[in-house]
Formats: sequence, structure tokens, C-alpha cells
Amino acid sequence: MILACPSCHTRYVVPDTAIGPNGRTVRCANCRHSWFQEPSAAAAQSVPPPADGPSAPPAQAAAGVPAAPPAEQAADPAPPPPQAFAAEAPPRPAAPPAEEPLPFRRPRRNPAKRWTLVAAAAAVLMIGATAGLYMFGLPGWAQGLGLPGTAAEPDLVIELPPNQDHRELADGTIYFAASGTIINPTDRAQTVPPILAELRDAQGTIVYSWTIKPPVRTLPPNEKVNFSEAKLDIPRRATQLTVSWSLPKG
Repeated sequence: MILACPSCHTRYVVPDTAIGPNGRTVRCANCRHSWFQEPSAAAAQSVPPPADGPSAPPAQAAAGVPAAPPAEQAADPAPPPPQAFAAEAPPRPAAPPAEEPLPFRRPRRNPAKRWTLVAAAAAVLMIGATAGLYMFGLPGWAQGLGLPGTAAEPDLVIELPPNQDHRELADGTIYFAASGTIINPTDRAQTVPPILAELRDAQGTIVYSWTIKPPVRTLPPNEKVNFSEAKLDIPRRATQLTVSWSLPKG
């Protein structure tokens, strides 16, 4: 017969003899619920009614011979209490092991890519420096160091006034101011290099010199610009001023 748990509705197949003709208390193996199970209809009908003891033969009864005691009816051993069972559930698949996080690793740097970027940056700087030198020339400090550069003189003209500001101050210091005008007579812009100022004595010997920073880097065509720079502690024998372009040597 088939048993069904009234609590969890788990079904079990058990033999009819396990319940017996009078029914039994059974327990669900799944939810541990207990209930009284009635016997099946077929089991209740198959039980024979209790039979009276065998009657003595008539002859023995007439003769007054006492009848032999009836043999004890062999009692069927009581069936063991049913053990409710459920169909074995299929084994659950084992949960996959949790993936351990990979250790953090910094991406490897590509040396070739790094050097390529460095070379590209250096090329850009060289192009920029070349363009700057072509447009503006070497700076004054570089020309003073004698670094190689454009040695050609620009197409510029320096005009000096006939009289320079040359005098002795009240404290006895010799003051000399070199001034003039730079003219661009061409139809294109010209780079203005530094100016070399030289003071000479009456015999033409150079006794003092310095470099004057150009007032502008580039002079537009047909334009002019004034310059002026003074110095103190000039030698007393300096009487003449000569100027030229302070171009890099070599």
C-alpha cells in the first residue's frame, strides 16, 4: 500500500502486512511527523473471524469421554512496527569551491614603448629648439659662452649719436652711457643679436668692453629701435665708443 504524510505529503510504498489489520502509528522519515494509519480495505477483509474450539466427535460425547483440550491456536507473530521510509533523494551536487581572488599584479611596462615615447619627446624638443634658433637666434648668455650658432651678421644698421653721455660724477666715479639706434632697412624681419660695446683710448686701444642686451628679439622690416645702457667705474682714459654685433665665434 502507499502511505502519504499528511504534513509534507511525502509518499511511501510499504507492504500491507506492515500496517496490520488494525492499523498502526507511523512516522514520516522526512519531516518526523507521526500519525495513525488505518489499514487498507483489502487487509481488513482478509482477516477470518475467530473460530470456536473444535467440537468433540459425537461418539466421544455419548460415551461421556471428556474431550481433549483444544490445541492452542498458533498465533501469528505480531509484525514489527513499520519503519516509514522515503525514497532516497538524489545526492546534491557539491557546491563548486569558491574561486580565490587572484593576487594583484601590476601590469608590466613595455620598455620599448617607453623609449619610443622618450625619443618622440626629444624629437619634438629638438624641432622646437631649431625653430627658435632660426627665428630668434641664440640667447645672449649662450652667445657669451661662445656656443656655435648663426655667425652671419644681420642686415641691420647701428647708428650712434655724435656725442655720448660721458662724465665724472660728484663722487669721482666715471659714468658712460652707450646709446644708439638699430635700423632694419630690409623688407623682412631681422633677428637682433646682442651688441658688443667697446671703449678705446686716444691710441685706439680697447680699455673696456661689455655686451648690451638687444631691446627686441626681432625687428620688423623698415623699423628701428633705440638702445641705451650705462656703466660705472669706466677707465679715465676711455674716450671713444665703438659698437658691433656680438656674434658667436666659429
